Amino acid sequence: MARSRDNCFCIDGVNDAKEIVCNKVVNETSILWHQRLGHVNFRDLHKLSKRELVSGLPKLEKFDEHVCEGCQLGKQVRVSHKKVKHIQTNVILELVHMDLVGPIQTVSLGGKKYILVMVDDFSRFTWVSFLREKSETFQRFKSVCHLLQKEKMTSHLPLVRIRTDHGSEFENSQFLKFCEEMGIKHEFSAPITPQQNGVVERKNRVLVEMARVMLNSKNLAKHFWAEAVNTACYTSNRVFVRSGTKQTPYEIWKGKKPNVSYFKVFGSTCYILRDREHLAKFDSKCDKGIFLGYSTSSRAYRVYNCRSRTIIESINVTIDDFAASIEMALDEDGLFPPPPLEQESPGLDLVVDLSTFENSVPVDLSTPSTSSSISSVQADSSHTDHSSLTPSASVIIGPLN
Repeated sequence: MARSRDNCFCIDGVNDAKEIVCNKVVNETSILWHQRLGHVNFRDLHKLSKRELVSGLPKLEKFDEHVCEGCQLGKQVRVSHKKVKHIQTNVILELVHMDLVGPIQTVSLGGKKYILVMVDDFSRFTWVSFLREKSETFQRFKSVCHLLQKEKMTSHLPLVRIRTDHGSEFENSQFLKFCEEMGIKHEFSAPITPQQNGVVERKNRVLVEMARVMLNSKNLAKHFWAEAVNTACYTSNRVFVRSGTKQTPYEIWKGKKPNVSYFKVFGSTCYILRDREHLAKFDSKCDKGIFLGYSTSSRAYRVYNCRSRTIIESINVTIDDFAASIEMALDEDGLFPPPPLEQESPGLDLVVDLSTFENSVPVDLSTPSTSSSISSVQADSSHTDHSSLTPSASVIIGPLN
């Protein structure tokens, strides 16, 4: 084969026939037919061509890597997120997920509208805190962080990372400065991508759904939602099995199996011994009430006294799991109206397992009146095994939130 003066090639058809390949440009490519057939996806286009399911369509090679601008403008969707099938952390407090739920349409008994949820990635142990405004988020996180790090100080397990969204309650100078001082890495999920913080997003749904079921099954007023969420968190830490293990979050966190023998049905009718009053000889010895959960700072139950309209913690309570709901609980407006937002209402601001803080100072629940509040930190007592509940003085407290 030689080259001529006019820039052409002379081919010897006899000797070079086997070595010569003649290529021609064809416009009927996969991209062209993709556009002709209404931007059908390349997989179906290749299937039509390969199986000869239609006539008039030439043989097309499989072509999947092309990015069609028209398809992107008309069909682009969010990126899929594959399910993680293994535990990505090695120890507790290596990563803590956080999110803020709210505002809740119905203000709680303590005037709170937001729920701060914190979940340990390794154990899935959960803490909830109730806030009046978003601006309280940092102080609540700071309190919990100090308590957790103090508890795990002997195990040398500091908080390493936290993961949140880009909400202004998390992405601010206070969080930045505190994380730098404590050596905590603050990770963020991509904007408008809650899937990247899916651990706490799923926990939000679990807590809210459990609380909704407990309230509606007993026809309780919606002002009790904070008590229901608190009980849902308390229960979920002890009954759900951590995926990939054969242990509950409570057992992973504390190293011992939880005891649920003292659990009762939320919203059940209960009878509260009037042990803090001077009664006449033939006065009733108890008041009717509503069971609202478990005290996390003492071995006692949290109940709502329908006569005095106060929330108290007492061990001297008889709970009837099978009784019908109290009719008074249907009176959502008159049961326990929430206080004005501008007033500092009594109640617990933070729900934390103090059972996890062996070296913590015990919370003093003694109060001079029914309107006084207890400490802002509420948690499981270090002796959380309520199966051996022993009589003790009951305490009148404010609403949880």
